[in-house]
Amino acid sequence: MAFACQRNSYLREMLVKVVSCTKAKEGFEVILDDTPLFPEGGGQPCDEGLIGEVNVFRVLRRGMQAVHLTNEPVNEGEEINCKINWSKRFDHMQQHSAQHLLSAIADNKYNFRTVSWDLGKSISHVELNTPKITEEQLTHLELICNEAIRNHKPLTVHYLTKQEALGLREVKSRGLPEDVIEPIRVIEIEGIEKNMCCGTHVSNLAHVQAIKLMHTEAMRGGTRLFFLAGERCFGYMGSSLEIERKLTKILSCGRSEYADSIDKLKSSLRSIEKSFRNNLKELAKFEADNLTKSASELGYIFKHREEGDTDYIFAVLNSLADSTKDLPVFICTGATKSGGQFVLRAPDEKLTTLAEEICLLVNGKGGAKKGQFQGKALNYKKLKDVHDILIREAKKF
Repeated sequence: MAFACQRNSYLREMLVKVVSCTKAKEGFEVILDDTPLFPEGGGQPCDEGLIGEVNVFRVLRRGMQAVHLTNEPVNEGEEINCKINWSKRFDHMQQHSAQHLLSAIADNKYNFRTVSWDLGKSISHVELNTPKITEEQLTHLELICNEAIRNHKPLTVHYLTKQEALGLREVKSRGLPEDVIEPIRVIEIEGIEKNMCCGTHVSNLAHVQAIKLMHTEAMRGGTRLFFLAGERCFGYMGSSLEIERKLTKILSCGRSEYADSIDKLKSSLRSIEKSFRNNLKELAKFEADNLTKSASELGYIFKHREEGDTDYIFAVLNSLADSTKDLPVFICTGATKSGGQFVLRAPDEKLTTLAEEICLLVNGKGGAKKGQFQGKALNYKKLKDVHDILIREAKKF
């Protein structure tokens, strides 16, 4: 049985009769005497739409019936208008017909067979049985696909018995499901291919408008080839132009100069970062000298610097005088609200206990090694309490 959506992919609405409406786990299951809404299958997502004023959020095929999932019930026996989300349907038609064309051209020209495909929400892909596709092959595939679109090749739907479909040598198929119901739909792109398919398609390749091959990705010994078709090409172009306008304003140059401009910025940033780290290490040595002097009177070392990092912490620790090695030391970096890295140094017999106590205060985690506990704090809201712990420990010496 072919549903109305399969007999006429351009049908946007029709009068239907509600055969049944039953409560389900998710809303209600509605069966109609026919439907313009496509039930998911063949790699194509289902349609969305309305039965009267009731929203249909999913459509499934169950045997010879299309099951419409709704949030609200509809009256059994009622004749009611059923309407599809046309923009979504036409997008699916463009992507699905583009996939048939792309798979056929890849097979005909390079013997790349399509193992599977996915109609994604923003970008689709075919998985081909080849470990690699060269840039030259991609360019060639895209050129031939768009040439076929410009030549406005018609797509024709044939209805055959299962035996007839399997007996046609020119018909390509990855196999039929066990519960397949006759007649079998065969989609023919004139002069290019015939392929068994249950999905909705454009009536002419001209309606696909354009195909853009995006990139490839290795997968299970094969290659995923990502593509856009139809309105998605123009949507992508529009968003790319918007990004281009922003980059032109930020970089103060044209598109052809983006790469050189970004390379120069990256080089400058690396120089600045190197200079910053060198200055931070010099600062750490200076601060280590001051901390060493004050430690002789305080009996501990405590230092918090917001803009520092782990390199800064260890630069300070490594620059401390030997006279501080038995004193409690706590050095940390990061903002009060977001926390950061810290290192606690203390005699071995006290390190574990002090680390547990401090970690509770700063919501921290870490590990101990060679008389030091290195960790990360989620915040420093109770940093004063940590300071008080070091003062307490200093009094015990």
